[in-house]
Amino acid sequence: MKFSIIRSVFIEGLKSVQSVVGSKGTLPVLQNVLLECNGHELKMTTTDLDISTTCSVECKVEEQGASTLPVKLLVTAITKAAEGEVHVDIDATDIASISAGSARFRISGLGEKEFPRLPQDAEASTYDIPAATLKEMIRKTAYAASQDDTRRTLKGELMSFRNQKLTMVATDGRRLALVENEMEYPPSADRDIVLPSKAVMELQRSLGSGADSVKIKIQKSQICFELGKVTIYSKLMEDAYPNYMQVIPKESREQIAVDRQMLLDALDRASVMTIDESHSTKLIFDSNTLTVTSAMNEIGYASDEVPIKYVGERLEIMFNPNYVMDPLKAIDDDEVRIELNDGHSPAVIKCSIPFLYVLMPLRTN
Repeated sequence: MKFSIIRSVFIEGLKSVQSVVGSKGTLPVLQNVLLECNGHELKMTTTDLDISTTCSVECKVEEQGASTLPVKLLVTAITKAAEGEVHVDIDATDIASISAGSARFRISGLGEKEFPRLPQDAEASTYDIPAATLKEMIRKTAYAASQDDTRRTLKGELMSFRNQKLTMVATDGRRLALVENEMEYPPSADRDIVLPSKAVMELQRSLGSGADSVKIKIQKSQICFELGKVTIYSKLMEDAYPNYMQVIPKESREQIAVDRQMLLDALDRASVMTIDESHSTKLIFDSNTLTVTSAMNEIGYASDEVPIKYVGERLEIMFNPNYVMDPLKAIDDDEVRIELNDGHSPAVIKCSIPFLYVLMPLRTN
C-alpha cells in the first residue's frame, strides 16, 4: 500500500485512536494501528479487544491495501517530522518506508490478517443525541463512578433509555450523580446498559473532536458511538446495575439555597486541613450562614463562612470535601440547592437542570 497525507492530519487521526492501546498486550498486534487505504481515505483502527476506535481521514492513495504498524512508535516519528506531506510506502512484508521532508523512517509492522476484526453491524437500537449534550451528561456524572476493582459494575456508568429520556447514573456506593435529557426514539428502544469506565473515558475524550451529533447503536452485548470521523465500539458490562432509586431520598425536611462558587471556594480553602482521607469537613447550617470547618489533631484548623438562604434549626453534617466539590465543579448554575433531613442522612444537591447528586455523610465518633 502507498499513500501521501498531510502530517497534521495524520497526527490528528493517530492521536484520536492511540489511547485505546495499553502499555502491554497479550497479542503484539494489539500494540499496532490498522491502516487501510481505499479511494481517497485512510482508515485507522486500534483495539484492546474490549474497545475499538476508528478514525477516517483524507489522503492521496497511490496503491490500496492494509497493514498494521506500532502506533506509539508511528505517532512519535510523525510528531517529530516537519510539517508538510508525509509519504508512506508499506511493502508486502509489512515494512513501512516513511518520508517527511528530510526525515526518513523504516518501521516493521504485522500483517493486517492478524488484526482482530471490528464488530459486525447487526440489528441494533439507534439513538441520536447532540455531541455537546452527551459530553455534558458525562461531565456531570463520570467522576462519581467507583475506582475500586472489586466493585466491577460500579466502575461503569448506567445509560438508561426510558420514557423518551436518557438517564445517566454513576455511583461508588458513597455518592451518586444522575442527569437526565429528553430524547426522541421508538418506545421499542427502551433499555438499560452499563458502559465500562474505559469506554466512558474514551468517549469523553473523543467528544471534543468537533462532531455536532452522536449516533448511538446498541446491540445485545456491544455499543457503537459514531462521532463524525471517529467511531467507538465497546463491549457492554453484563452485570445488572444496582437499583439506584433506593438511595435517593424520597423527601427532604430542609432545602437550602447557596451560591455555588462561594461554597466551592470555601470548601477548597477548608480542605487544606484534609490532606489525609481519614479527615473530613464539617458543614454547619445555621440562620442564613453556612460555616465550613476542617481540623487535624495537633496540626491545624480551617474555617470559612458562606451566606445561605436558611432559617431552620442548626444542622451539622460531615463530608469528604472532595465529594462535595466534584459536583459543584460540574454544575454551571450560579446557585444550587442542598436538601437535608438531619446530620446523619444522605444529602442531595440539585440545580436548575434535571440533575441530582446524593452524598452519604461521614460518621463521627
